[in-house]
Amino acid sequence: MNTVAPSDQLLANTVANNPWRILVIDDEEDIHELTHFALEDYVFQGRSLEFLNAYSAQQAKVLLEQNSDIAVIFLDVVMETTEAGLQLVHYIRETLHNHLVRIILRTGQPGYAPEKEIILKYDINDYKNKTELTDKKLFVALTASLRAYAHLLMLQTYQQQLEAKVAARTAEIVKKNQELILLNQTLNRLHEEKRELLRIVSLDLKNPLSSIQELSNLIQQSFDNWPKDKLLELVHIIELSSQRMVALIKNLLNANALEAGEMNLAVGIFDFRPSLQFLKDDYVELAREKNLNLQFQLPPEEYKLLVNKGAILQILDNLICNAIKSSSPGKLVQVRLSKDGNFMRCEVQDQGPGLSEADLARWFGKFTRFTPISNGRVDTTAEVSLFIVRKLVEAMNGKIWCHSILGQGSTFIVEFPLANS
Repeated sequence: MNTVAPSDQLLANTVANNPWRILVIDDEEDIHELTHFALEDYVFQGRSLEFLNAYSAQQAKVLLEQNSDIAVIFLDVVMETTEAGLQLVHYIRETLHNHLVRIILRTGQPGYAPEKEIILKYDINDYKNKTELTDKKLFVALTASLRAYAHLLMLQTYQQQLEAKVAARTAEIVKKNQELILLNQTLNRLHEEKRELLRIVSLDLKNPLSSIQELSNLIQQSFDNWPKDKLLELVHIIELSSQRMVALIKNLLNANALEAGEMNLAVGIFDFRPSLQFLKDDYVELAREKNLNLQFQLPPEEYKLLVNKGAILQILDNLICNAIKSSSPGKLVQVRLSKDGNFMRCEVQDQGPGLSEADLARWFGKFTRFTPISNGRVDTTAEVSLFIVRKLVEAMNGKIWCHSILGQGSTFIVEFPLANS
């Protein structure tokens, strides 16, 4: 079936000055010839006529399916059956949904189709008796029908243009609304991050600062009365508090730099294993002080990666440090290095409190607030560092994920493609 919209076809025909298409449907050959002869010189709005001919309702259906731009139909009532013409009208209007074409019913047997009943029941635009349809009446009927057809097509064209404008405007409004929704979500996220940042500052910067201030005042007041060992112990506490503050501030700055894309990572090929060995030596003493069993399983072969060495050290440093912090005395922390096909895999496993299902669903998020660790306090530095770890891993085409059971510990897994793969 021809799917060209009638209004589109009208515009094409008008531009090309194509003739009006007239369909004559009648089982009598003479009716076709007389119609052609009476209207052969007819011109309306600068366009002549083109006749299509059907000698049965079935032939007419084929022509109507193939030609959507037929303007006027001269239709006989009695053809294959006494109601073939009326059934065809129903097919045109209800099946083809063509309500534009003008239908002029012509009958030589008016008894089969009373004019008043037919006009009321069917969507027919004119009704003529063949014996009364002179050349003049035929001219008048066709002109009225073509004028109505052209007017309806023009109205449909305007309607389609209006609908297109409404649809375009609606789409624009929907797009703007979506942009506003996204902007609102971004603002809400930034507002939440602001609240979390204030929380971090109030908890993890305020407390060490208060301790430093109090200890400094205490040293100043008791400097001459306390032994040197006692003073050195207080100075060591001040130093640890300062280091914790510096680490937190560094992590906050790195988190913002990574998210803003302002941290450039120059990559090169180097062996991953020595980095773990370096961190092993660095954390053995810390684990011993906390009475933790820190184990490194490092196979002797090379693990060459195309990454940034400083970023790799920062990733491992954060993961191992968090594992040690979250573990209670007497527990085991394991760092395992292995190959999985063309990938290097490093696993950091602890026996800490683990992560709840809710924590796992939002792990490695910026300023994510997790369940308090074993000592009952939330480690904000760890919260920020996990976000940094994810960003660094993704920036170097790696993968990171976590397996955890609440109350049994967590395993953080980092994976990078080997440089020779």
